[in-house]
Amino acid sequence: MKISARNQLQGVVHFLDEGTIDTSVYVRLQSGYTLVSIITNEAVADLKLEMGDDVIVFFKSSSVLIMTDISLGISARNKFQGNIKKIKHAEVTAQIVVDIGNNEKIVSTITQDAVELLELQTDKNVSAIIKATDVMIAK
Repeated sequence: MKISARNQLQGVVHFLDEGTIDTSVYVRLQSGYTLVSIITNEAVADLKLEMGDDVIVFFKSSSVLIMTDISLGISARNKFQGNIKKIKHAEVTAQIVVDIGNNEKIVSTITQDAVELLELQTDKNVSAIIKATDVMIAK
């Protein structure tokens, strides 16, 4: 399978929390972090997801927020602390590569204004934030 999403991480399903319509799928990443994806119960059944399954989680770089105050509380389910490894500048946007551990990287696309406002630079510690509903799963 090929897909255009910049973020494609491998992991293992370690918990399924089924609700009336949706299931929260907890995926242990290679970095040691747990990523949560909220998908429909129908999608869980279609994928035949079970605990212990190897999966790929993916999400667009434009769905990743960057925060410099790593102690700030936020309602998004996925908050990964890491270190900026690379910033690629364009006219309006910038691509930020954050290493979250074990050589696992999350890519974020934000505006140049945000880069300047947050005073982002390589080797700066940041948090990468992803809403659970923005994360898709492939098996």
